[in-house]
Amino acid sequence: MNPPPLPTFAPVAPRPPFCAPGDWPWDHWERFALASGLASGLATLGRAVMREADQHAWCERLKKECGWSDGGRAMLARVQKRPARTVARWHWLLQTDGLRFDPWDHDEYYEDSPCWKTMRAKWDREQSREASSDNV
Repeated sequence: MNPPPLPTFAPVAPRPPFCAPGDWPWDHWERFALASGLASGLATLGRAVMREADQHAWCERLKKECGWSDGGRAMLARVQKRPARTVARWHWLLQTDGLRFDPWDHDEYYEDSPCWKTMRAKWDREQSREASSDNV
């Protein structure tokens, strides 16, 4: 059996300014992830993260983390190897709009601000409490 095809967007080429519905790079990545055996919910979440990184002009470091430097191959490998940890990271990036706004008051911070570490710990504690109360 042949491996699934890689996403069709080139990691170094700029994406076109407009694509037909379903033909955006994040759509290609989602299809690639599904063909690679990734669960539908994880593929959809990864698609959302890749889209937001581009559409909201996240910093280059986060764009790279979200698949824009290698066609999403490392992103897929990471979620396959450590799904729970990757999902937590993706939710955090979405909630903070790429480390720009805190998820509670929506105050703006620099992406490299040291306060993110403390905020992430608080976020993880809150998410843990919510998850445990859902299981009751």
